[in-house]
Amino acid sequence: MPDLRLAAIATHRFGLGPRPDELRIVAADPRGWVKAQLGPQHTLPAPIAALPPAEDDLLAFGRWLARRRLNGANGQRIEDRAERQGVTQEDLQRLSIEEDFVQNFRERVVRAVGARVEAAMTTETPVHERLVHFWGNHFTVSTAKPGAIALPPSFEKDAIRPNVGGRFANMLLASTKHPGMIVYLDNWLSVGPNSQAAQNPSRARRLPGGGRPTGINENLAREVLELHTLGVNGGYTQTDVQALAAIITGWTYERPRLRDLVSDSVADRNGAQLFEFDENAHEPGPKTLLNRTYPQTGVAQGEAALNDLARHPSTARFIATKLTRHYIADAPPSAAVARVERAFRESEGDLRVTMEALVDSSEAWETPFAKFKRPEEYAITLLRLANLRTIPPGAGIAALGAMGQRPYAAPGPDGWADIADAWLTADLVWKRLEFAQAYSARIARADLDPMSLGEACLGPLLSDETRTAVSRAESPAQGLALLCGAPEMQRR
Repeated sequence: MPDLRLAAIATHRFGLGPRPDELRIVAADPRGWVKAQLGPQHTLPAPIAALPPAEDDLLAFGRWLARRRLNGANGQRIEDRAERQGVTQEDLQRLSIEEDFVQNFRERVVRAVGARVEAAMTTETPVHERLVHFWGNHFTVSTAKPGAIALPPSFEKDAIRPNVGGRFANMLLASTKHPGMIVYLDNWLSVGPNSQAAQNPSRARRLPGGGRPTGINENLAREVLELHTLGVNGGYTQTDVQALAAIITGWTYERPRLRDLVSDSVADRNGAQLFEFDENAHEPGPKTLLNRTYPQTGVAQGEAALNDLARHPSTARFIATKLTRHYIADAPPSAAVARVERAFRESEGDLRVTMEALVDSSEAWETPFAKFKRPEEYAITLLRLANLRTIPPGAGIAALGAMGQRPYAAPGPDGWADIADAWLTADLVWKRLEFAQAYSARIARADLDPMSLGEACLGPLLSDETRTAVSRAESPAQGLALLCGAPEMQRR
């Protein structure tokens, strides 16, 4: 028998909200609908495929930096002229490095966010797309760091999307080797103290400012252990952070040359093609991580260490906890965590098998609306509700930012919070209601019946209170606003 209740849970909890015609299709086999989308996908969504490759992202920042350097000597003369001509400092700010930076990258960032939202809004496999968002948040690379501002979209495209539904170890390796992560967490600045580059600084690569790196940077190693694999309580120590940092010294990327920066040729290489192992910067010798010694084997030393971290029991527990927190409840049931942990461990990190264990957990289907949607999820739900194929004005990057979650711009390497308390503030909830009202006013039409949309989106989970409020609305726009702002539309 078709089950519209389970279909509503499936499409909201595991997907991104149903289109008007989707709920009844899913109702035939809600669990099967979810499971069919858990494996790898070999074709990128068209909006994502059209985004620039990682090499172009790197060149974008390099070109901006080169232009600033070439023009830097003129700064004082411009300020003197401004004073003589009565130009205010406020007006001059438009030419400042900060404003120039924003202007230079705004179009690129807006395009990338638009592509991500469009891919989610139009996808036929919303469960898979939701997993992309989950793993992209787990392995955060953020535009909040200036040097990485252009890199998050290509990082997601290269390191996350090909590995969703595959092996966790492959995603971990792809993530750690990608220029986006290497720049975001500063591993390109890391040089072993006993390496050839440290012993003979002339062999160290120059930094953009002209200097040379002089020591180990622990940022990437610390986040690999704390955020990507074992978790903060996973049993590692500061000694292990230092060991992993030494193991991955020399993990960097191919730097653009001046001839690349001035070239008009298409930069088309992806992140994997840009990874480079700088043996001169690598700390020599065997290293011990978590009581296991890794011999000196160059880049293979780091690959072996990451593969072992991916299979560590603490990693299984940490990933299972994050997945069940995301899909089931802010305080995930211990039985579900144990079930998902066991699947991860026994399958050696097969993410499809791991997710199947979660989908088969009864706890995932028992309590509707246990999770509060983050702003991006909420906006995408409303876009899919109306079966839109293009993003309407006012529903893009600015609106998401106002609600507190600008895609690709998480405030730190731990990504966006996945519990309700982080989003249930008076200001952020008010911003959601403002968005719901403005969005509804923009898309409302005489033939767009809010009650029918509510039934199609939530089925039996549409509350009596919302039904009554929508039925009493004075116009389609008001009815749609009441539906879009309803509590059950904001939860999953």
